[in-house]
Amino acid sequence: MLAMKNALILATALIGGALLANLLLTDPGYVALRLGGRLIEMSAVTFALLLIALYFLVRLGVQIWNARRIWQQSQTERRRERARRSLAQGLLEMTAGDWETAETTLTRHVRDAEQPLAHYLAAARAAELQGMAGRRDEWLTRALETSSEARVPALVMQAELQLKHKQVSAALATLEQLEAGGESNARTLMLLARIYHQTGAWQQLQALEPRLRSMRGITEDMVDQTLAQVHLDRLKAAGASADKAQLQAVWKAVPKSMAQRADVAIAYARAAVACSDPDAAEAYLAECIARQWDEAAVLAYGEVEGSDPLKPLEKAESWLASRPQDAALLLSCARLAIRAELYGKARSYLETSIGIRPRPEAYQLLAGLMEQLGERERSLQALNDGLALAVGRRANLKVRARRWTAGGRSDPRLR
Repeated sequence: MLAMKNALILATALIGGALLANLLLTDPGYVALRLGGRLIEMSAVTFALLLIALYFLVRLGVQIWNARRIWQQSQTERRRERARRSLAQGLLEMTAGDWETAETTLTRHVRDAEQPLAHYLAAARAAELQGMAGRRDEWLTRALETSSEARVPALVMQAELQLKHKQVSAALATLEQLEAGGESNARTLMLLARIYHQTGAWQQLQALEPRLRSMRGITEDMVDQTLAQVHLDRLKAAGASADKAQLQAVWKAVPKSMAQRADVAIAYARAAVACSDPDAAEAYLAECIARQWDEAAVLAYGEVEGSDPLKPLEKAESWLASRPQDAALLLSCARLAIRAELYGKARSYLETSIGIRPRPEAYQLLAGLMEQLGERERSLQALNDGLALAVGRRANLKVRARRWTAGGRSDPRLR
């Protein structure tokens, strides 16, 4: 198709040229130009040829003029491609664990890189992995100097590294620089939340919560987990203080949605027991389990020693009517039955629980119960079974009695 098109153009040009030549032979034409008081005369053919020559001379001049710029552009692109290859190679070397070589590769052509920030940050990470704090800080400083756009990722990495090395105050100062400039992102807010949690800055964390929930890239689960950990720590501290008033103040500050989490409910129950308020622990755990079944909460319910041992047992047995094969519930019923001195029922619950899902703590409880009931052999068997379950296998030892000769010496063949 292309050859046919070229042939058609050539044929048209030849025909047009022949017609023009025929016309010019009969009348070549006349052109007169007056330049600076001088008259220049020539035929039209000569004038046309001069125009064509001038056109090609101008094109040649333009190409010569642009040749240097094109050459410079090609050289720049070649250097940038070399920098891109060094970045890719350096990242591969980091992945392979060759951090020293990766640092050298990443910074070899950094001056020619289109995005030197990526090279400097990766080199800082490589230096950190080698434990070279000086070089790490140097690369981070250079990253900050590359451009104003490099400020956010460089400062975020700096804050992460400071937190890694327990430099909490320095990390907070770094993140506050981003906050002051209105340059916070999802990672910045999560790091701030982490620092507030570590330093016990509860009010600052509460103030940060709306921003965490509205920030794109931070899920509700991430926010809930962060805040839940704070409440868990505060409840644990209140329990350790054995101060009932302090516990109530901490519990009152827990949002309703957060208080319904099983792990938070369990933490409150254990803190209440530590503050000599087991009835409150029992009541709230029962409410939590009734609202949403949770195995950890069921096990914790069996550990609470309330003032009336029969009441929690009756509650647990009411759940057992709809969950007769729940091993965790059976274990809690056994604990509560032992506390109520219903040993036969406790033994039945324990053996059923172990038959459904063996647990080391169930074996331990059964061994203690059997010991108290005077069944020492059954107690030892339960302890052995629990130990085998804990370590994952039973000991396979075959011990032979030593044979003795009539003279009182052992048979040498058995030595």
